[in-house]
Amino acid sequence: MRSTFNKGDVIFRQGDAANSMFDILSGSVGVYMGYGTEHETQVTILNAGDFLGEMGLIECYPRSATAVAMEDGTALQEIGEKEFSEYFNSRPMRLLTIMQQLSQRLRDRTDDYEGACRVLEGLKRIQPDNRSKTLMEMARELLDRYESVMNTAYEVDDTMYIPYAYIYQEHI
Repeated sequence: MRSTFNKGDVIFRQGDAANSMFDILSGSVGVYMGYGTEHETQVTILNAGDFLGEMGLIECYPRSATAVAMEDGTALQEIGEKEFSEYFNSRPMRLLTIMQQLSQRLRDRTDDYEGACRVLEGLKRIQPDNRSKTLMEMARELLDRYESVMNTAYEVDDTMYIPYAYIYQEHI
């Protein structure tokens, strides 16, 4: 089913049941964690040609984020569980596009995770008398350099989001 959204329209909310995914035909969609709360964080913006909501459909998990139309006339093709096989049988290259997008997201999160691990290893080597000042400086640098870990860790594993949100938003 094809649907058109205006700027600010919520397409789905974090925690909703995920029984479909979307092919973005035109316009753009913002993806948010904690949408409408004081901890709202924009994770990414997706554009025409991208897919949205595939994780929930494939894994049968609730939505991990809220999707919001970023401009008037954002058109989406909704692909439900029943249409999933038929859609990709008739468009096999779109399945390859999803695989490429998921692979890139995983690669990005792996790079972010490795960088965060290197910073944490550096924290372990700090002398105790210098630890408080240096720890704050390094934590701020970590926040600046690896902000996408906090914002998009849900794409790899929902459980990663909780510790990063706790560290960054509540303790820095």
